[in-house]
Amino acid sequence: MLMFSTVYLSGEHTFMATRNAKAAATPFCMTITFEIDPADETHFNDVYDNDHVPTIMKLPGMLEVIRYRDAKANEKGFLVYTALYLYTTENLHETPEWKVLSDQGRWAPDIRPKLKSRARRAGPVIARFSK
Repeated sequence: MLMFSTVYLSGEHTFMATRNAKAAATPFCMTITFEIDPADETHFNDVYDNDHVPTIMKLPGMLEVIRYRDAKANEKGFLVYTALYLYTTENLHETPEWKVLSDQGRWAPDIRPKLKSRARRAGPVIARFSK
């Protein structure tokens, strides 16, 4: 059963899920957001989808990667892409095994130097909703 508690943020009334049985199926996640030059978009997507993600998915504990792009370029003219990594082991993205796989293929030499920024956040999944 899903339970809700009321949380007040800046005087606004917000509902936050506090318990969900499905959360345990994917206990941890990480998001990583990149800014890239539009001129690098095709190469970025090719390497991410056909090289980097398939390599990272070989890591025991990896479950799924979901990627999306902001609808418009940001104020600097860069495209903003975000990936959501779902996995079974806390801080999997900080393990030596992750680093070894992440450094394989074209990602490290071809794409990392072209990234304009990178922001990473990780933590436990606290709720998951689906139909």
